[in-house]
Amino acid sequence: MAEKSPSIHAEPEDGHALSRHSTEYGPVKATKDADAALQFTMGETITYDEATSNRIRHTIDKHLIPWMFVTFMIQYFDKTLLSYASVMGLIVDAKLTTSEYAWCGSIFYFGYLAFVWPHNRLMQRLPIARYLSGVIIVWGGVLCLNAACTSFASLMVARFILGALEGAVTAGFVLITARWYQRDEQATRTAFWYVGNAAAQILGAAFAYGIAVGFDNPKITFAGWKALFILSGGITCIFGTCMWLYFPESPITAKWLNEHDRRIAVERLRVNQQGIGSKVFKWPQFREAFTDPRTWLCCLFCIFWLIPSGGLTVFFALLLKGYGFDSKTTLLISMPSGITQIVTNLFFPYLARRINNRMLAASLAVILSIFSIALMTGLATQGPTAHRIGQLVAYYIILGNSPSPLILILSLVSSNVAGYTKKTTVNSLVLISYCGGFLIGPQTFRDPPYYTKAKYTILGVYVASLLCLFGIWWLNWRENKRRDRVAADLPPQPTGQEFLDLTDKENKYFRYAI
Repeated sequence: MAEKSPSIHAEPEDGHALSRHSTEYGPVKATKDADAALQFTMGETITYDEATSNRIRHTIDKHLIPWMFVTFMIQYFDKTLLSYASVMGLIVDAKLTTSEYAWCGSIFYFGYLAFVWPHNRLMQRLPIARYLSGVIIVWGGVLCLNAACTSFASLMVARFILGALEGAVTAGFVLITARWYQRDEQATRTAFWYVGNAAAQILGAAFAYGIAVGFDNPKITFAGWKALFILSGGITCIFGTCMWLYFPESPITAKWLNEHDRRIAVERLRVNQQGIGSKVFKWPQFREAFTDPRTWLCCLFCIFWLIPSGGLTVFFALLLKGYGFDSKTTLLISMPSGITQIVTNLFFPYLARRINNRMLAASLAVILSIFSIALMTGLATQGPTAHRIGQLVAYYIILGNSPSPLILILSLVSSNVAGYTKKTTVNSLVLISYCGGFLIGPQTFRDPPYYTKAKYTILGVYVASLLCLFGIWWLNWRENKRRDRVAADLPPQPTGQEFLDLTDKENKYFRYAI
């Protein structure tokens, strides 16, 4: 029998079990100030063994991960439709120059950037599952309207709105992962839903190819790229409606868990030292988010690392076409990058859990990408289309591996940022930086059709990303060592304290995941 976890127990004060709870950090004077998990478990003693924990985790996986996986798959495909449409006639029909097309890619992230903070704040105040579902339905409608865009101006407006809406998904899923899973489970679960991007690359390319072939008929006057937007938007609306009806809000309200299992699902989160979220906005936590150097290192990493992804998301079809392939072949040969993404995005989080070191695993992923872009650039020195197979293999690794370090960084935000206001604030800042990288990316692809300068830029920002990872690791390692040295002087951990809405700085029992 596995060792049982410590129990949760809280004595009622003044006859009201939920009216007051004190710790060495001060009392929570009103129920609304406390984390939801504290309210749900106070006054109870919950014990469980490892088999029960595994059973409940598998149940959560079964009911949660498929929704998140498909959502991320749809989001990525909808975001990259512009690239597929570019080789299906959009650029010609809308009379776009290379610069205008690049701005159609960048404007998406201006919308994303403008709404990152409102999304995070609204997801703290509103039911997060319903909020995300509603956003998905609306963006599906906007995607359909992209088919009516036949000018640079109309495309810019539609892409801005689409970016503003899609910005809710990654932010929401980071918060959802933190409120359902233990910290050592979060990197793997983040990989499970993030690998939806890979499925989008494989299935999306096949979907676009099918439409391109089907509309390659002189009797059909309706443009294939317009059909691509309409069909994709309709599917997104249908999925969003289903998600509204069935996606669970939290372990406390999940209908597929009985009362006892709900309490164990919440109890499993004790090790996170974070709870599952308070709806009260706390200014001290907001300020702490801005003064924590880890926040800014994560932000710098996201900017540097995602500049290449921002460019490739918009230009990958044109880059491949530059190797001498026709439009339909270009759509097909983009598919293998999805396979490499499945492999790398699952392998590196798995490696991180096996060696218990996320930063080392992320660094190895970055080194793989540095090698790949160096290989692609080196092979092209003998001619832009020389060694096409070798350049394609390097391209597949670069695009497929691009989410791997990001998955581990997002899981660190889930694990290493306690206090719900601080978490949503750091989440916002990281995703603003995420937007910044994607926004800058398309502007680096200014020398078609071979984009030599863009390749050198990618090599440079990958090296800068590696330095950021080292900085994050060093700060966390040093702080954990310091906390370990003073741990002997701390009193026993107060029962129930871990579910209060404390930040990692306030909670002396907290340790950073590395």
